[in-house]
Amino acid sequence: MELVGNDYLERIHQDSIRILEEVGIKCHSPELRKILENTGMAAYDDSSGHIHILSPLVEQALSSAPGKKSFWVEDNSFGVGGTAPFVYDDEGGELRMPNLNDVARIAQIVNEAAAVKFMHRGVLVKGKEVETMEIMARYCNKPLYVSGVESGAGLAYARKLHTTRGQFTLQFAIINSPLNVIESMVWPFLEACKMGIPVSLSTMPMAGLSAPYSLSGLLSLTHAESLFGIVVAQLINPGMTVVHAGLPSVANIQKNYTVDLGLISHNLANLIMAKVCSRIDLPSIHSACTTSQEAPGPAAEQDAINGYALLKKYGFHQMRHAFGFLKELVSFSIAKLERHAALCEETTPLSSPEVDVDPYDDEGFDVIQKNGSKPNYMKDDHTLKNTGKVFLH
Repeated sequence: MELVGNDYLERIHQDSIRILEEVGIKCHSPELRKILENTGMAAYDDSSGHIHILSPLVEQALSSAPGKKSFWVEDNSFGVGGTAPFVYDDEGGELRMPNLNDVARIAQIVNEAAAVKFMHRGVLVKGKEVETMEIMARYCNKPLYVSGVESGAGLAYARKLHTTRGQFTLQFAIINSPLNVIESMVWPFLEACKMGIPVSLSTMPMAGLSAPYSLSGLLSLTHAESLFGIVVAQLINPGMTVVHAGLPSVANIQKNYTVDLGLISHNLANLIMAKVCSRIDLPSIHSACTTSQEAPGPAAEQDAINGYALLKKYGFHQMRHAFGFLKELVSFSIAKLERHAALCEETTPLSSPEVDVDPYDDEGFDVIQKNGSKPNYMKDDHTLKNTGKVFLH
C-alpha cells in the first residue's frame, strides 16, 4: 500500500543531498578529508570545519553501491538490534550487567524463532568483541550484525566471519547528530571498508533535540548523515555492500526531551525512511516496534503490536529493536524477546493504527542550514512553534 507519494520521498532525498552540499559535515579527520577532497567533488571549509560534498559524488556512490536484491536479508524482516548496557532481570525487575551467557541465550532464541530474521548482539559485554562474535556465530545461523568493533583483533575476526560464514555486517556510528563526524570511529570504519566487510551506517537524530521538529525535516537530516557514510565507503572500496541504518527518533518534549521509542510517530518515521531507501535501491535497516516502558507488560505489548501491524501493512526492508528492548534501549529483557517473537507472528496488518503523514515541511532545510552541526534545536523557534502539533502519538 502507498503511504506517501514518490514526490515526498524524492524531496527528502534531494534535500539530503543539499544538506551535504550546502551545509556539510563537521569533520576534523585529515584522512577522511583527503579521501573526499581527492575526488575533486568535495571541499573543506576552514572557517566552519565542515566538509561539503557535491551532488555528483553522492550519485556516483549510489550507482556503485549494491542494491537490495543482492543483500541476504529479505524484505519485511524483523530482528534483534542494538546494544543495551543492561539486562532486565525478568524475575526481580532489576537491572544487571550483561555477560556472554546472555549473548548465547539471545542467539539461541533468535535461531529458533521464525519471526526473528536476523541478530544484533542485543547487549554489550565490555571488552569481549571477539568472544561476542564467536558466540553469536556459534549459536545463530541467521544473518548477523555486530556493532562496537574497534580493535584490530575484532576487525580481523569480523573479516574471518565475513569470508568463511557470510551474511555478516559490521555496524558503525560514525556521525554524532547533528552532522558531526565521530573522530574515534574513523579508523575502524575505514579499516573495515578496506577489508571489504559489509557495513551498516547508523545515525540517530532526535527531532527537537538534534534534528528539526518535523517529520520530513527529521528524515532529511537522518538520510544526509547516512549518505555521508555510504559515500566514504564507496570511495574506499567501490561496490562493497553498505546498509543505510538511519534511525530517525523523537525527543518527547513532555518527558524532558528523552527519546520516546514507543511512539507510533517513531514507527512511522522509520517506515518512511525505509521507503526512501527502497526508492533509491539501498539495503536498509531502521528502528521500530520497541517501547517507552521500563518493564515488559501490556503497555509494551501494545507498543509492539502497533509497530508490527503498521509495518506489515505498508512493507519495509529490515527493522531492528523489534523484540527485547525496553525504554530508551537501556535494558534488554530476554523474556520479552521470547514473548514478542510469538506476538509478532500473531499480529496482522488489520491491527494497524491509522496514521496521517504530515505535509512536507518547507522550512526543514532552512532550519538545518541555520543550526548546522550544533544541537540548537531545543530552543529553535521552529521547534517551539511545532510543539503540540506534530509527533503527538
